[in-house]
Amino acid sequence: MSEREHFWMPIPAPESKRHAFRGRQWDGSPAAESLCGSALPMARPSEMDWIQCPTCWRCWQELLERAPEPEPACQGCPHRSGRRDPETIRAELERTESP
Repeated sequence: MSEREHFWMPIPAPESKRHAFRGRQWDGSPAAESLCGSALPMARPSEMDWIQCPTCWRCWQELLERAPEPEPACQGCPHRSGRRDPETIRAELERTESP
């Protein structure tokens, strides 16, 4: 399993958030540790769980920390080849993060 492989899964209880977990997909285990370090109960989510559970920003930030280095920008390109680096994405998240 690659260090970068992960999957997202909504966990309706106890906190109603969509967390990231190591691996390619859920293996059916009753509990797992999310990337943010929370030990959480696992169960097959409903379609409504996917819709209603917001993303865990701590898991998101952990994945940003692991993001590969952005491709080098072309010389003189003001938009850095149109690619956003982890710092830019993190700043955008911090501006929009809910309490």
